Amino acid sequence: MSSVESEIERAAVATWPASTVEHADGWVLRHCGLLNRKRSNSALPPEVVPDPDAAVERVEKFYAAREAAPIVQVSPLDRHAELDAFLAGRGYRVVGRTSAMFADCDRVLGAPQDFEVRLEPGPQPSWLVAAEVVGRKPEPSLDRISQPVRFAIALRDGVPIGVGTFAVSSDWCGIYGMATSPDWRRRGVAGAVLRAGARWASGAGATRLFLQVEDDNPGARSCYEALGFIPSHGYHYRVR
Repeated sequence: MSSVESEIERAAVATWPASTVEHADGWVLRHCGLLNRKRSNSALPPEVVPDPDAAVERVEKFYAAREAAPIVQVSPLDRHAELDAFLAGRGYRVVGRTSAMFADCDRVLGAPQDFEVRLEPGPQPSWLVAAEVVGRKPEPSLDRISQPVRFAIALRDGVPIGVGTFAVSSDWCGIYGMATSPDWRRRGVAGAVLRAGARWASGAGATRLFLQVEDDNPGARSCYEALGFIPSHGYHYRVR
């Protein structure tokens, strides 16, 4: 795995909650009964998987002990063709085709701010209400995200029109839960949220930002590219 790919995946593990995280032979095994996200309930492989059969057996035992379906995050996809083919042959189906993207904080900060953006230190009631207003169902366990973290609300005339979450690990800041009210899409709201988050992240010691965007959301990808984000790697999940 290249340096950037590896750093992004390590930062993603550090900034997104899982109630159980185990490390075994380079694998990161994650489970969170309170959170339905695949990232919190999947196994992340090491750079090299010399024995897929033995490795997947161990993954399946980990999830069986928790009465959960085994999920493998095949990341980066272009380096795990053998593992991916093995999982397919074992009956694992593909879900969640995704691209990881990254950008320097300074580049994202380059444009002027067009909307008021408020940053809160936790998933406070005002942020949870804002998330629902813009059409994003708030997820449980958001209070498990490690500090430093900020929950952003974009406002127009006091009304929430966009949200996002920013969590820092070392010199990386992960971006999660971006959402814009349907009436305000393609009007710069997401950019305003990202710039506010980048400004805070820079002050918290981060130099680079990363996010994940599903491949069936080209509009979001174009928005991020316009703000200076470039692709790092692709991945998908295999679910049995």
